[in-house]
Amino acid sequence: MNSVIRRREDLRLLEGTEVIVSGRVKEFRRHEKRRDLDTVLLVNLIVTPTPIGESLFIEHLWFLRRQFKKLGRIPEQSERIVFYGSVYSYRRLGGRSIDRGLFNSTDYGIKPVRYED
Repeated sequence: MNSVIRRREDLRLLEGTEVIVSGRVKEFRRHEKRRDLDTVLLVNLIVTPTPIGESLFIEHLWFLRRQFKKLGRIPEQSERIVFYGSVYSYRRLGGRSIDRGLFNSTDYGIKPVRYED
C-alpha cells in the first residue's frame, strides 16, 4: 500500500536518503535576472527510497535547471524522467518566501544525482 504525500515538507521523513524519482516535466521558468536560477517544474512525482522502500507521491516539485544540466541532459517538456536523487533540507531566505511569510523556515527538496540507467 502506497502512502500519499502531497507537500514538500513531508520529505523530512526521507532527509539524507537516496531516492529514485519519477516525474513528468510540466513547465520551464526563466529567472528575470539570473540564468543560474532558471527552474524546471516536475509533476506527479513518485519518490521511492533505495534500495527498497515504500513509494511516496508528491504533486509537484521545482528543480533548478542547472542540476539537470550537470547530469548531462536537460529533459524536454512533457517528458517523463526517472533519476536518482538525494533528499536535503534548506532554509528559505528571500524572494517570494518573505511575501508568503515563510522567511527562515525549513523546506525540503531533492537534488538529482544521476539518471537511471
